[in-house]
Amino acid sequence: MTLAAILFIAFLGLVLISDLLVPQTGQTLAVESIPESAKVDPAVVEQAAADPEDQEVGSGREKPSNSANPKAFAAPYEQYTLTQGPHGYSYGHMAIDIAAGEGAAILSPINGEITDLYTDQYGNPTLVIENKNYRVTLLHGDYTVNVGESVKLGQKVGKESNQGYTTDMAGVPCAGRNCGYHTHLNVFDKRVGTNVNPLDLIDK
Repeated sequence: MTLAAILFIAFLGLVLISDLLVPQTGQTLAVESIPESAKVDPAVVEQAAADPEDQEVGSGREKPSNSANPKAFAAPYEQYTLTQGPHGYSYGHMAIDIAAGEGAAILSPINGEITDLYTDQYGNPTLVIENKNYRVTLLHGDYTVNVGESVKLGQKVGKESNQGYTTDMAGVPCAGRNCGYHTHLNVFDKRVGTNVNPLDLIDK
């Protein structure tokens, strides 16, 4: 009888220990498996941290070409004629003059923000568009955007005009005359701290 009682107590002890070690139905282990959809590729995280502006939010894919890319640059017209090559060195400008015809749509050359819109001392309507890489200055147009407005590359910002100090081929001012329609384009590259030749950017 004593032996039977000892065996019974030992059996109860084994059952209790088994209950403590093995989870019951409906219980979960402390460590759960991570679903595939929630896993993050460390390489993607490293790439995004290295250059977040070239990434789409929430993915490791590069953004579509030129989408909010501060490096993207294009001519302010779909088609144009270069009417004057790089000039203005004497006052540190290095601008070009290009034309597409009276009233042609002027397009933003970059993804950026309108940081200034004013008329300078020569009567030139002046539009400034900036991002972290470039400060672009456009002159002579009828501009239709406002300071503080964000613009995308290729977005219309105005139309070609001859306002301000423009001249005909003989150097005679075009004020009040049907001549001199163009855009004066200047580009300051913030990464190198100087004006750059716009032709080096729009010819790429």
